[in-house]
Amino acid sequence: MTGLWLPLAATVLAAALTWWCCIRPMVRNRSCHHAPDPGLQEELRAAREELQRLRGETTPPTDPTDRPETLNR
Repeated sequence: MTGLWLPLAATVLAAALTWWCCIRPMVRNRSCHHAPDPGLQEELRAAREELQRLRGETTPPTDPTDRPETLNR
């Protein structure tokens, strides 16, 4: 029974440190690191716009035979 306390205590300590250093700041609308990089935010915005554009352009094929050839083995 005493051999169980050390791993249990280490697990509880790891969970507490994770909560204190990462989860608690994120709940308060902060992060574990510095303020967001404006260049990164611009790239994310551009990627989201491109994704929306690509989703809007795609249409399902009208002809069921217009698919890549599959080989039955």
